[in-house]
This record gives sequence, structure tokens and C-alpha cells, in this order.
Amino acid sequence: MKILSIKAQAFARALPRHFQGSNYSYTHKNGVFAYATTDEGVDGVCYLGDDFGLAQSIAKAVNDDFSKILIGREISDVESVWQDMRPLVRNILADRRVTLHAQAVVDILCWDILAKVQKQSLVDLLGPKRNDAPIMAIAGYYTKQNALTDLANETRELITLGCKGMKLKVGGLSVEEDIARVRTVREAGGDAFNLAADANQAWSLKQALQFVDACSNLGLSWVEEPVHWDNDIVDLAFLRKQTDIPICAGQSEINVAGIARLIDAGAVDICNLHPGYAGGVTPWLAAAELARKNGLKVANTGEPQLSASLMLACEHGMSVEIYHPERDPCFPEYCPVFHARKNGCIGRSNLMGWGIVPRREDGSTFETKTPEVLLSGN
Repeated sequence: MKILSIKAQAFARALPRHFQGSNYSYTHKNGVFAYATTDEGVDGVCYLGDDFGLAQSIAKAVNDDFSKILIGREISDVESVWQDMRPLVRNILADRRVTLHAQAVVDILCWDILAKVQKQSLVDLLGPKRNDAPIMAIAGYYTKQNALTDLANETRELITLGCKGMKLKVGGLSVEEDIARVRTVREAGGDAFNLAADANQAWSLKQALQFVDACSNLGLSWVEEPVHWDNDIVDLAFLRKQTDIPICAGQSEINVAGIARLIDAGAVDICNLHPGYAGGVTPWLAAAELARKNGLKVANTGEPQLSASLMLACEHGMSVEIYHPERDPCFPEYCPVFHARKNGCIGRSNLMGWGIVPRREDGSTFETKTPEVLLSGN
């Protein structure tokens, strides 16, 4: 089976409101859809979010450069394909965010094709380790009012939506105010509610120490990226020795070596390398295996269309992290597994590949009709 064509298209969907984190804001859901056709009628499809507003450049890189490595090629060993793409990310004067995301899009597309050729889901292809995984919503974004009553209501809404937990945004107010936010969510969600806190590298070590000390009795499942990136490995290792709250980090790393450095320094309990930032699922799987060998947990943030499979293929996986549909309309729209959630969990899909079905309301696919939300990748 050989790949005949690859096409990537950028998309941007305006969100109904601004989603403010500790040091960033989202106004759109941006990303790249990619499609591939083969000579055996097996088509691949995937999409990947874009946090940097670079989707058009990413799509152009896929179409102009990365596709040349794939067209006419047999897809049987995805890791070899990934290695063959690697020279395209080594231009030191290029924007590495663009090339790594482009490599990630093609890598994810290859995994989809490989699974479909074998008539399997990604979970079955990788080897199922769990039948389901709990849903955790990345939520609690800051608002103009930052009212605790609104945060409590949001917590209860997420439970109604079918979430077993929340990864709460922190780091955007004073440490004292964020501690109050954690207490609010804990009280609204109850003791069994799976609660973590994500600072997105917003705190100094001193602030992080203050936070974990005050939250030591609030049952946090983890605190994520709690310190500034300037000296994060050293600071994370020190912080980890001072608290029983597990430390999650790795999202900002761009390769498996970065995860290895965190592990070697004793800086992390949960590794969450981002497939888009690091060039695909292939390095994510390598990092997950490295974590497993060191007795650590693994997570995947921000791309539920991937983690709905990846978390079920790892016995040491955490939750499937999703967003509220207002923050991410793509996952509920294109991934039927979202609507099959049960008892606060996402289970194994009977769809092949990643289980992504990119159809519009009229039933047309992106291949046959270009919707207004798509942008040119050329």
C-alpha cells in the first residue's frame, strides 16, 4: 500500500468568549486538518491543534515539504518515516514550532493509516491496557469577575457534562486567590472529584512552594508546570522534595531527551510531553515508555482526539483531558467517542484509526467541501 496524496488545511474557529490562562489567552480554536489517500483505498485523517497561531505555515510545510517524503511510500514502519522526516526540522534558522508541528501532523496521519490498514483502532494497534479512562476537563479559566460562585457553578456543570475531574487554571492571580479557587472547586466537586492545578510556568519557586504548602490537604492529584521555565528542572526537583503533591511537567519540552532530563533530575512524577510540540505521537510513545520504566505516570494535554486512544494504551496513563465544548468544539464534533462517554469515562472506540470523523452538518467531509472555517495551506 502506497500513499498517493497528502493535503493539509489550516482552520480557525472563533470561540464564544476569551479563555484566559495564567499568562496567555485563547480567542479561537486553531489547528490543522490533514488527509491522505492510498492506492488501496485506505484514507488517513487527523487534526492537530495549534497554540501559536501558525496553522497556515504548518499546513504549508506539510504540503510543500513533508508530503514529499510520504508520497509514493509504503507505510509499515512509522518510526522509520518519522526519522526520515527529521532533517526537515533541523534548520536552525527556521521556526521550529512550525516544523515540529508539521512533522507531528504527518506522523499522526501515518499512525491513522497504519491502524486502518490493519482494520484496527489505535488502541488495538498499540495494545489495549485499559478499557476506559476518567475524563478530566481543562477548565477554570479566568474571567473579568473571577467570581468564586461562577467557578463553583462551572465545576458542577462539568460534572453534569460527564467529567470526573478538572485541571484548574492557576497562576493568573495572587497565590492566595488561586488557593481560594482550589478550595472552591474542591468544595463544589466533593472529595471524590479528581482535581489538579496547572500554572503554565507562571510562578517563581517561592510562589510554588507557598501554593503546594497551602494545598497539601486539598487532595490535589498533581500540580502542573508550577515554576518559570528559566530554571525549571532544578526548581521542579527542589519543589518535588518539599511536597507530597505529584509534579507534572514535560509539556514544554520538544523532544524525548527533555523528558529524560526531567526524570534524571528527579523533577517529575507525571510526564506530559505534547505530541504537537515534540514532532508527533512517535516521540510521545517513546517518552511514555521511558516514564513507565522509571515507575512514573504519563499524561497528554490539550489533544483529546489523541489522548482518547493513548491513555487506553498505557497502563500508567492518567485521565483523558478534554475541554468544555465552548473551548474546543472540534472534539465533540469530529470524535464520536466523546458522545459515547459513560460514568465519567471514555472507553474504547469501535472506529478504526484515531476514530476521527470530520463531517459537516450536511454530511459532507472536508475532502469534498471546504467549509468557511478552513484556511488555505498554500
